[in-house]
Amino acid sequence: LPRAIYCSGKSSNAAGLTASVRKDNETGEFCIEAGALMLADHGICCIDEFDKMDVKDQVAIHEAMEQQTISIAKAGIHATLNARTSILAAANPIRGRYDRTKSLRYNVDISAPIMSRFDLFFVIYDEKKDEDDFHIARHIVNMHRLQDAALDPEFSMAQLQTYIKVCRTIRPQFTKESAVILRDQYKKLRQGSSTMNAAAYRYTVRQLESLIRLSEAMARLHADSVIRPAYVKEACRLLKTSNINIVKSDIEFEENQNAMNDEVAEGRTQEASKPNQFQNDLFRMEADMKSQAEKGQA
Repeated sequence: LPRAIYCSGKSSNAAGLTASVRKDNETGEFCIEAGALMLADHGICCIDEFDKMDVKDQVAIHEAMEQQTISIAKAGIHATLNARTSILAAANPIRGRYDRTKSLRYNVDISAPIMSRFDLFFVIYDEKKDEDDFHIARHIVNMHRLQDAALDPEFSMAQLQTYIKVCRTIRPQFTKESAVILRDQYKKLRQGSSTMNAAAYRYTVRQLESLIRLSEAMARLHADSVIRPAYVKEACRLLKTSNINIVKSDIEFEENQNAMNDEVAEGRTQEASKPNQFQNDLFRMEADMKSQAEKGQA
């Protein structure tokens, strides 16, 4: 609500996401054509295959994600357009499967400036569980067989639309206690990012604005005009858990194996460079026998 735009990062460029300038065939004047982010103003822009976008196309949405505007300076046109939209992006891991021994930034081919502009990250694992696989397969089969009759939601679409419309009209305000908790939580996040904590690599000043937005969203979710301390704590918990913890194995087999291979190769090189004492003794014995034989013939 009120609108949502879907696009694929593989087949989208910077002009298609933001805006483009083209010449009108009838009047001959230049005009601006709206892109996906402009069309999704006050709505949601869903971008699939986000990691497969070109770097130059990803750079184009920096301004839209940070300032909610799009600036254009082309063909004598200087304009600043509104792009007050939320971006919901989906990406795949680099090697097809998420590696839990590495942090999030090493699993997704997305630049650090773009990642710092997202509020939350959700990692979906493809784990092999018989019960979960059975429920997913049954749901997909029922959707093909029964279509809409297979779904039995608690609320109808009209009820959810009314609920969202009412929640978006609420403008919650911070209490003094909530503001103090928000300040303390942000200080803890910043202190954690200054240490060797790999899960806190992306806590920048933007995360303070993220905490404010999430706290306001939690208050709207509960139809509350006041941002209570519980909402701030829940927003901080969501921001912390969106960073996936690194799971290290007890023994680093790969590193140890590489070190052992290097040592073995170095030892072989040293052994190859040393003269073979046994062969030298054989050569010396053969030379002595030849000299004795020549003396006997003489």
